[in-house]
Amino acid sequence: MKITVLSHDLFSNAAMRAHRLAEAARTFAEVKLIGPVAARGIWPALPQEPWIITARKKGFPKFTKYFFRLVKAADGDVLIAVKPHLASFGVALVAAELRDVPVILDLDDFDVALASRSDWADNPSITDLSRPASAIYMSLLTKATGSAAAITVASTALQRCFGGTVIPHGCSVELFDPASIDREEARRTFGFVGPTVLFRAHKGLEELAQAVSRVPGARLAVTCRPNDLAGSEWGCFPLDRIPIVPYSSLSNLLAAADVVAIPQSDSEPARYQMPMKVFDAIAMGKPIIASLVSDLPLVLEGCGRLVPPGDVDKLTAAISELPSNPEEARVLGERGRARCLESYSMQLIGERLFEVVRQVSQ
Repeated sequence: MKITVLSHDLFSNAAMRAHRLAEAARTFAEVKLIGPVAARGIWPALPQEPWIITARKKGFPKFTKYFFRLVKAADGDVLIAVKPHLASFGVALVAAELRDVPVILDLDDFDVALASRSDWADNPSITDLSRPASAIYMSLLTKATGSAAAITVASTALQRCFGGTVIPHGCSVELFDPASIDREEARRTFGFVGPTVLFRAHKGLEELAQAVSRVPGARLAVTCRPNDLAGSEWGCFPLDRIPIVPYSSLSNLLAAADVVAIPQSDSEPARYQMPMKVFDAIAMGKPIIASLVSDLPLVLEGCGRLVPPGDVDKLTAAISELPSNPEEARVLGERGRARCLESYSMQLIGERLFEVVRQVSQ
């Protein structure tokens, strides 16, 4: 069986969900991941794989030629489109109509909330029709979810909204294996000294920085691009800016940290999202501090510290307590690793995805 996974964007963090699904599909099928890249190339954390096929990102009118090229490249027996965008779901629907193959639409965000209609008037670029990622096309394709043969989602909140099957992000428990890494060597590589909290999220950094700054001797490590967090407003925080590491080195970064923090905001988009990074962290047996948002309480029950979103005081308490209680941190980490082996390995995620593929292929 051949499966084509389509991503609308291989040059940002959005590529990682598509890659994770492709890895799951590779446990039972021949897989190709296709999508656009910007001039600067693919997302740095995305692994360099021979089965990832890229094309240069183009706006209209040049996008039309690129669109046809993607349709031709989408030659799988089953197509998995990640997110309701023109370059993913739009391409998949056209390719499926031409070749009479099923399309699975995967949703890992409530995308229309990320470009809310209430913001359209104040920010005309959101609805710029020359952009393939325009909110207009995304809104229309979100309404067309019924055209997919099946839907997969990354969280139970998305399942309540769109139906379908929950396919957790999961992770490679072989790559993310704490037993295979020299932690002290990893700490030296990244220059970590003293208690180090690794930020692994998109939101909540300011609250986390405030919390870490209240813990004597603690440092906050953040992976970022060269110009990120360079402003003077960040100078008062104990920040270690770490260049974005390739996927193959991410396990070393996690091993080097004492605690992994995944704070989330209590916003509409966050309630539907499920951070992929939590699965990598539990696989590495790290104690995790996370927010009571989305499915984080479900995944981390008994193997993480959960705090209300935006509560700096409770975040500070958790950060202070875990490094000073190594036995509790060890137990939480071991439980997390065990849970990942039991429920979230790439082999197990592949089995869930295979059942969806089997049903649409009948």
